[in-house]
Amino acid sequence: MKVRLRVFMRVFQTLLAFSGNAPPQLALTRRLVQRGHEVKVLAHRAARARIEDTGAEFVQFKRALPEMDMARAESDPLRDWEARTRFGAGQRVRENLLVGLLLDTSRECAELLKCWPAEVVVLDWMLPGAAVAAQGAGVPAVVLVHCPYPFPVVGAPPLGSGLRPMRGRLGALRDGIAWHVYRRVFAAGLPVLNQARAEQGLGPLTDWDEQLLGVVAICAMSAAELDFASEGRLPPNVHYVGPAFEPFAGEWRSPWPPSNDDPLVLISFSTSYMNQRAPVQRVLDAVAGLPVRALLSTGPALDGAALRIAENTRAVAFIPHRMVLPHAALMITHAGWQTVNAALADGVPLLCVPGGRDQPDNAARVVRAGAGMRVRGNASSRRLRKAIVAALEDPRLKRGASAMAQALARSDGAQVVAERIERLGGE
Repeated sequence: MKVRLRVFMRVFQTLLAFSGNAPPQLALTRRLVQRGHEVKVLAHRAARARIEDTGAEFVQFKRALPEMDMARAESDPLRDWEARTRFGAGQRVRENLLVGLLLDTSRECAELLKCWPAEVVVLDWMLPGAAVAAQGAGVPAVVLVHCPYPFPVVGAPPLGSGLRPMRGRLGALRDGIAWHVYRRVFAAGLPVLNQARAEQGLGPLTDWDEQLLGVVAICAMSAAELDFASEGRLPPNVHYVGPAFEPFAGEWRSPWPPSNDDPLVLISFSTSYMNQRAPVQRVLDAVAGLPVRALLSTGPALDGAALRIAENTRAVAFIPHRMVLPHAALMITHAGWQTVNAALADGVPLLCVPGGRDQPDNAARVVRAGAGMRVRGNASSRRLRKAIVAALEDPRLKRGASAMAQALARSDGAQVVAERIERLGGE
């Protein structure tokens, strides 16, 4: 007999509507609704349409930056793209998001749990306030990780460093220093975390990571083979569940004549605003004149009319990546985690042009997997053109991407997490 659960999924819109965790979280929400569960999603107003399209009930944040919309510079409260250093950008994410929204998120989630008791709380790892509210209400929590595993693991460099693993004593020393800095940075958020816990009748913690590491399950929505952390000793509640993708309808129709069989290159940068016009223009200048068909997906954060587009390039405001990727020979991207997973799921090599956030980390994982190349975010068009030609001509990248496709196809993250949630409800 099927167990019917009421699953209360709280998702902060910064992560759901216009950033890298949108595809897996929406895919899971849709799957839960399809399996007969009642799902409420607490998010910001800009996310309403996408949430309601899954069949879930949308509930709007009232205090935690309800007007946030990261597709536009003027409504982005993080503005981490203004920081001059990666460390400075990380501090803005910590202060304005991870810590800055913690109290309001905890309070609003706790209020909703009181009037709508749920059996399971599902939350993004960047919303620790939701985990506090769940623990205070005595409700099991499942954390979704929409990026490489972000918590300390011996043998893996910290998320945000952009580093690849280094073995031996020197590597251990490097990682030890890096993780020490990580703990110092997040120790500054402990007073706010413990205030939220006190409000929910919980005792204080001594480590920032304890709150999320103490949940029932942490689900990393990718394949273990693509993440450095999987090579270390992970807590028993951490599971690599596979990627989760939203469905799409229809087939892609090429805007080029059928006689044009030049390699298709898909270009796509962040759906959130990251001041990405300049690097995108350099990519467009790089593909100009090459014997390729270049398709640019601008997304909501980029004005296609403001770009110089060559004859071999077409621009669209939006197209589902997985509709085009089966036809593509290469994807040029900022290396957002979901973009990386989508390309590799179809065995398409990547040319990564990372900007900020986790993008340098994602690019490092692509390179180590032998599934793509990386160039600096400020690379010139000439350097990009050489990299594009090299990526298209290197068969090893295609083999590496195909190997990752097999790993990513092993399990459907939405299905695996939905079944795990159902098991919790049946206990």
